[in-house]
Parts: sequence; structure tokens; C-alpha cells
Amino acid sequence: MQMKKKLKTVAGLAAGILMAVFSTSRYVQAADVGNCLLCHKYPGLSRMDEEGNLKLLFINESMFNNSVHANTKCEECHTDIKQIPHEDVKKVDCMTECHILEPSSETKFSHKDVATFLSKSVHSAVDSEGKQKQFSDDYPDCLDCHDNPLYRPLSFFKQVRSGISETVLGRCRVCHKKEEFLFRFYNHITTRLHAIRSPKNIAEVCAKCHEDPALVSRHDLSSRAVSSYAETFHGKAAAYLDERIPDCLNCHVNIGESVHQMLSNEDPLSITYKDNVIQSCRQIDCHPDASVKLARYDVHPQLDKEKRPSEFYFTAFFLLLTGGTLIPLTGIMFFDQARRLFSGKRKSKE
Repeated sequence: MQMKKKLKTVAGLAAGILMAVFSTSRYVQAADVGNCLLCHKYPGLSRMDEEGNLKLLFINESMFNNSVHANTKCEECHTDIKQIPHEDVKKVDCMTECHILEPSSETKFSHKDVATFLSKSVHSAVDSEGKQKQFSDDYPDCLDCHDNPLYRPLSFFKQVRSGISETVLGRCRVCHKKEEFLFRFYNHITTRLHAIRSPKNIAEVCAKCHEDPALVSRHDLSSRAVSSYAETFHGKAAAYLDERIPDCLNCHVNIGESVHQMLSNEDPLSITYKDNVIQSCRQIDCHPDASVKLARYDVHPQLDKEKRPSEFYFTAFFLLLTGGTLIPLTGIMFFDQARRLFSGKRKSKE
């Protein structure tokens, strides 16, 4: 019995030493201070919730270390976790203050300003009086648009990122000695100097809601907002991954403002207001010398007999005209070919 106790004690000490060594290594400290990956590193880690849905609890360490939250400790977002193993965790509140200091004000960073912008936008679940809108659950929250960490297609990571220059990094190394800080800081800055998502990816994110028939019906929205964009020249170029093409945000967000502050097209301050649309067309990267007539072009055409009767009947007329011309012509060609084929057989019999 004493021998068994000694063996258990030695085994416990060995395990403790190993955990201490691994938990104090430079890499582990940088990636997982709380040692959460001790359990969450296993791909099969999951459970069924009370509603019978499978919840995957696996964390891909490589993806997390290359994500926008790589420098954030797990417990800084999951503030209710005080022990390991822990109980069921609460939903993360994105308004929680982070450990990062905002350099211009030297205050702790939080996303509260983003929430303020969102509360004034068309995507807010509350109205101007602070009351919940009808069907408030339909409005997007943070995770509906921010599907961290893959902001780009996987093929994007096989190439040199636009904006990241090895020459410039060489200049940064003169003063900044720590390679990890240098790469993360420079990467953080340069990713905000160019589009984080491709136009095609932006359209796909917007399509989650704007192509949902039930949702657009409840809010009396266009049922072809994204698919109609795909039919335009801009949408066709975006489908071929051309990143010079404007996406939804380029046209629906006021120039120079946060993308979270998207206003209704009925708001005179919105860039999608009928008198302001030309401003988005005249952006320096688009059509700086555009005529006002260009702004009259309908980017989201929808054939609706009640809302746009002239376009509906005009299109219906041309469809009938085209069908009425091609169908008889096809029939004539068919009978002509049949006559040619069977007339030869008739002559051979005679």
C-alpha cells in the first residue's frame, strides 16, 4: 500500500512538473495563458445542449493565433469562468472592456462605440425611442457578420498579403526587436488599409439575411437584393474575384464613416438617399466624373407589378415578343429538317 502511495505521489509530481514546464513556455504563454487548450484542443470535444443541438467546443489553435483576437486571453471575454473544470459559460458580451489600451486616449478598448453606431443604423433592433422593433430577432448581431477568423478565402493565405511589404518590415526591425510584436502590429495596421473581405464575400454575408424569403417578407424588403447585384456588371466581375469592384458596403455606407452606421435610404443623411446616390458613384476609385444620370441606374431591379408597373409590363412585352418570334421560328426549322430527311426516303422508295 505504501509503495502504491509513493508511486502515486511521484506520478503526481511528474505530471505537475510537466504541466508547469509546458504552461511556462514562451509559446504557450503567448497563445493560451489560462491553459484552456488542455481540453479544447481535441477536435471531438462537443456536447448536446438542452434543445438537442450539437455544440462544438473545439478550438483550432493555429486559426486562433492568426485571428484578430490572438492577443486576447480567453478569460477576458469569458469573464464568468473562474475555475477549471468550469460550469456552462454565458454568452460573450462584445461590449466587455479589453486589456488593450487605445493609444490616443490611453483607455481600455471596448466595442461600445461600435454598439453606438449600430444603434443609429438601419440594422438596429431598437428604434430611435429605445423600444424594440417588430421582429427584433431578425436584426443582425456581431457574429452574423464577423465570422472570425477566416475573413478571406483560404487561397488568400497562400499569397503575400496586399499591404504587407518585407522591405517595410525591414525598416520596422530597426527599432522593434520582438518579431512576434512586429508582425502582429504591422499586420493589424495594414489589414485596415485594404478591404478585409472580397466583394463576393461581402455579398455572401449580406445574403444571409437579404436572400431569406421569410425575413424580407416580414420587413417588406426587396427579395432580390443580392441576386440582382449578381446580375449587374459589378456582380459578374465580383463573381470572378475582381477586388476593384464595389461591394454592398461601398454603396450603402456614407463615405468615411463606420460600416456599422448604415442608414435607411429614406434618411436624407444616407448616401443611398435619392439625392445622394451620385456621391457613391463619384468616389475616386469608381466614376469620379460621373454624370447625375448614372445615379438613376437601378442596381437592384425587381419585377414587381405593383411597385414598378412600367418595368414589369415592358419586360413582359419583350418576353412575349421574343418567345412569339423564336418559338414559331424553331417550329419552322424543325419541320424543314423533317421534310429534308423524310423526302429523301420517299424518293428512294419511288
